[in-house]
Amino acid sequence: MPSDKTTDERATRALEVLAKACEDYHSALVATSEELRGLLDAGGASEESRAERTAAELGSFAVGRIDIERFSSFEEAGEPVAVTEAPRLEAALRTLRSLLERGTDLYYMRVEPGSDLRDAISNGLGRAGRTFGAARTVELSRSGSYDEATHGGWMDSFPPALWSQREKQLAPPLVVEVDGTDLRPGGLADFLDGEQKIVLVVRGAAPPAALSRLITPGVVVVQTDDPADLSVVAEAEGPAIAALVAADACRFVHLPAVDGGRGRLAVQHMPTAEPKRALGGISAFQQVEGLRHLEALAAGWGLSAPETAAPSGDGASAPAPAGSAADTLAAWILRQADISGTG
Repeated sequence: MPSDKTTDERATRALEVLAKACEDYHSALVATSEELRGLLDAGGASEESRAERTAAELGSFAVGRIDIERFSSFEEAGEPVAVTEAPRLEAALRTLRSLLERGTDLYYMRVEPGSDLRDAISNGLGRAGRTFGAARTVELSRSGSYDEATHGGWMDSFPPALWSQREKQLAPPLVVEVDGTDLRPGGLADFLDGEQKIVLVVRGAAPPAALSRLITPGVVVVQTDDPADLSVVAEAEGPAIAALVAADACRFVHLPAVDGGRGRLAVQHMPTAEPKRALGGISAFQQVEGLRHLEALAAGWGLSAPETAAPSGDGASAPAPAGSAADTLAAWILRQADISGTG
């Protein structure tokens, strides 16, 4: 969990609710780094360098207890890694391990007041997406297609704009703290693809129906004051976004259509008065438009009054990839990478 004492308790709870998604991505990182380490050790390193790496990983426990050279010789030999490829593969391995060291901090970020929310989230996902950048680097290096000018920054940041559709199906979750005055979520629609899960933890007053503009047929959208409602996001098959807001804001849940049916919108609370003043750079008109948009959607679903039914998590729009995230990502990264494009 985030170690900063100023972290909003709701962010910690959000990470707890999204624990399985975080653990799946973490497991994928572990599996992938181990496969890459095995590739380097088995094929691309001398006996001496394999022994040095094994000693470093076993640590002080091994000193005087384990024959390091004999231990490292048990590793299966593989196809040699070209000398020119090895440095980039080593760098990819360091990238994966640095991501593992972050723990759950990898899935959490705080947006600085006054910052652009969309850009901040793109950067946060780009940080976690370095996994994909490392994977692409490995495959491009081994195929002889790596170009430093084009691919050189992929292990520093690999934002969603570069992700392939397969990578979007393996997207890491993200919990984001943001001031209500910076809650302009319209641009976040760009990220709602594949299996992406985003939870916004909103500090202070915010536009009352901020997430209403993100309601589309295939996306789970939740705006609530109760972290327990985030289970809908955690269980969603397909993209999902939620905002934890103050109790006086709108509270609603949108679930996508299932088996050709209609989607479901449950509006649990609407403010009694429309906003009259700007909120930071968000005008009263923009805030009211969000409310009216939600009202129009609710009317379209035949809701004459706020719904009070508890949200359920059985809505879905896209099938989940087969197998565990760890198996899928590890196998793809080192054996079947899709490096032909980002579509």
